[in-house]
Amino acid sequence: MRWFNWSRKENDEFRVGVGTLGLDVNSSRMRAVSSEPGRPLRTVLLDEPHEELPLAVSLEGPVPEVGRAALGLIRRLPHLACFDFLNDLGQPREWKVGRQRFHASDLLALAFERLCSVCPKPDHLTLVLPSYLNTQRVTALAALLDKAGLTVRGSATLPLALVAGCEHTHTRPHLALVVDADDHALSGAIVQCEAGQCRLLATTAQTRLNIRAWKDQLLNSLADRCVRTCRRDPRDTPTADQALYEQLDDAIDRVRKGQKATLSIRGANWYQDLVQQSDDFDGYCAGLVKQAVFAMKELTLTAPEPPVTVWLTHTAGRLPGLAAALHEHAAERSEVSVLPADFGARAAVALAGRWQRDELPRTHLDGSIPLPESAGARLRDTGTSGVRAFRVEN
Repeated sequence: MRWFNWSRKENDEFRVGVGTLGLDVNSSRMRAVSSEPGRPLRTVLLDEPHEELPLAVSLEGPVPEVGRAALGLIRRLPHLACFDFLNDLGQPREWKVGRQRFHASDLLALAFERLCSVCPKPDHLTLVLPSYLNTQRVTALAALLDKAGLTVRGSATLPLALVAGCEHTHTRPHLALVVDADDHALSGAIVQCEAGQCRLLATTAQTRLNIRAWKDQLLNSLADRCVRTCRRDPRDTPTADQALYEQLDDAIDRVRKGQKATLSIRGANWYQDLVQQSDDFDGYCAGLVKQAVFAMKELTLTAPEPPVTVWLTHTAGRLPGLAAALHEHAAERSEVSVLPADFGARAAVALAGRWQRDELPRTHLDGSIPLPESAGARLRDTGTSGVRAFRVEN
């Protein structure tokens, strides 16, 4: 689909790995990996000491603030926090505070301004983006990045980039289901590798199963447990509700590892500690898991055969009970794995050299990606052998 020509300088000698930045953007956050000559791939701290920069904007102060400040408003002052605006590019949706009016393009411009302030300007920037973004929104996104001083050299939809970015054909799945999640949707994509190319066969975006829905379910279930325990409801106090929300990510990671998690709830004149196990979180989200599994099963019915591989992104793999349920319902020969958090950004770097050698069309790759003749040799030659570090987490 030739709809957008990415920037290209005439007679620009490409030195692969020099100032190459792979950027993974979705409705929740941005992640980046850089490639420099003679060095392994490096994850860039976009929100030091954190690797991820939340794609969120706080309107609480006199000046909009991008990043974690907005996360502190989700339950306390939600009307002052801007979230899930990536897919609203070009739409009339507005965020209003007093006389200030913001559209999605305004919020993304602020986010890219923040990105430029913490990330060195790369010579070569490549993107991976959610499969639900259409070509018009990707074009608008690239224009905003270019205006911020970050010229895009190439972009691809995330599922295609993940599969095509594998180091060698022996590790690249023949037919894969890729599951991702962000603030906009729980997404699924079927990717097939044959005849020298990776093709995107079908996709789904379940907006009712986005990350916020899972967290809301956990928070409401924890609040109900608190009411049954001490007859106090943290949802009655915005500060207590917010404090519980801010403990949620750590609790999810703990129970995912089989550890117990203690969440402390503090009201004005009361407190309560809730001890949770992985079975508790899985039980709270059982309804969402059932819907997610049904949606993915419906998607796989469009494929010519059951997927050999089921890959969950790091974010999707954190959703309580989802990976285990997909494993339970997968075909007998299917392998279910959770990918590392930086897998998408590394896949973007892996594709950078191919754009510069004109092996890939200078368009947003959302339908197919041609495979190199020898993926392993290409990666070693280009200096992006750090991609060999791609390993799935069991």
